[in-house]
Amino acid sequence: MRCVFGIDVSKATISLAIVVDQSLIEEFKLPMNRTGFRKLKSLLDFFHNPEVVFEATGVYSRRLQRFLIMQRVNYVQLNPLKARIQLNKFRRLKTDQADAKELANTQFIIKRSFSYQMDPVYSQLRDLSRFYQEINKDIVAHKNRLHRALQLTFPEIEQLFSHSNGKAYWFIVQNFLVPKKRPLYQFKLLLSTFMIVTYIFHFNALL
Repeated sequence: MRCVFGIDVSKATISLAIVVDQSLIEEFKLPMNRTGFRKLKSLLDFFHNPEVVFEATGVYSRRLQRFLIMQRVNYVQLNPLKARIQLNKFRRLKTDQADAKELANTQFIIKRSFSYQMDPVYSQLRDLSRFYQEINKDIVAHKNRLHRALQLTFPEIEQLFSHSNGKAYWFIVQNFLVPKKRPLYQFKLLLSTFMIVTYIFHFNALL
């Protein structure tokens, strides 16, 4: 006896069709929360070695995928384009329940391989790496935007510093918001004073 769970994933719910030996047994609509996953677990435990087929829907299907990995259930996660091409050959209606049913039925016709189940630790590391890259990208964009603004409002700052790394650079920017009203020698005098004070502070800290 071969049992297949066809699942159509949406934002807050999943549509489930249970097909055994190409015969529809039951259809459910479950919420994507603890109650829904608890019900899904009880259904999976009721059948022997069930297979699960669902379409990848971004962050929504990630919760279902993690649940299946934790339950050690074999599943097939379909690419959305590939799923649409496969289902268009069989389905008559386009509804969540119909998609779930056809996902299960086509599993008996199309020989799909089970998806590789990555350890949740590696999935989390991949997500953190992507998040880190996005943060770096945002930082670079903000720095470039700030640099363009300073070029328009405070071009004299580049005569004092060769780069924007360091406290002295930002001290000058913050304390001289209108540079055109202050001569350049005042900036150099202030910078010298700031550097002397900083040197004395670090020297006393070493004693």
